[in-house]
Amino acid sequence: MDSIVIPTYGNAVLFNNLKTKTMKKFFGTLLTIALFAATPAAAQFNFGVKAGVNIAERPTDLNSLKAAAKGNAGWYVGPMAKFTIPVIGLGFEANLLYSQTGTTIDGKNINKQSIDIPVYLRYELSLPAINKFVEPFVAIGPQWSWNIGEKNFVWQLAESTATGEDLTTKYTLESSTLSLNLGLGVVLLDHIQVHANYNLALGNTSNYMAPDFTAAESAYKHIKSKTNVWQVSVGYIF
Repeated sequence: MDSIVIPTYGNAVLFNNLKTKTMKKFFGTLLTIALFAATPAAAQFNFGVKAGVNIAERPTDLNSLKAAAKGNAGWYVGPMAKFTIPVIGLGFEANLLYSQTGTTIDGKNINKQSIDIPVYLRYELSLPAINKFVEPFVAIGPQWSWNIGEKNFVWQLAESTATGEDLTTKYTLESSTLSLNLGLGVVLLDHIQVHANYNLALGNTSNYMAPDFTAAESAYKHIKSKTNVWQVSVGYIF
């Protein structure tokens, strides 16, 4: 009776291949877990406070009011939180701000008070020679704002001589707005942050309704407008 020979060599190769693939997956998974575990440990998380100046531009779309509409200066203040991964230079910054800004139309001041929550994606430039003294960064991100002050402003603009009707202007601020922040700045001595920012409105920020003297008697024009804001702030990071 012939003996049966079991081909062990092929089985051994197959087993070794499976073993190699399994080990590669195991070590790959372990490396991924290690990276995610190491990132929070290496990351820097800081709190701080900031204060700055708002410089509002003239509301857009008010072309017929070039001489009668302008932006005003205001201010803002509040806490901030910053999360940074040092080696990569990427991070986030979130602020909770009380803000005041305004516009002047037809000689009347429109004061806006709001709670602003800007969130930035930051990239900090690592310059080893001067990193302890000056650390430049660029920042971009959305901002949500909620109006907590007066929203409706009404004033008498003129009197209709034909009907004796009082013609009034109404300027209404939106209850909430969404905007985009584009900025750059520096961190000095690891604690003092100077930040210049341009706040670009992504939707309407106000509604303007006033008599249209170029049209028929008592006719009104209704204009939706946006207000963009330049900002400069100084913050202290603990």
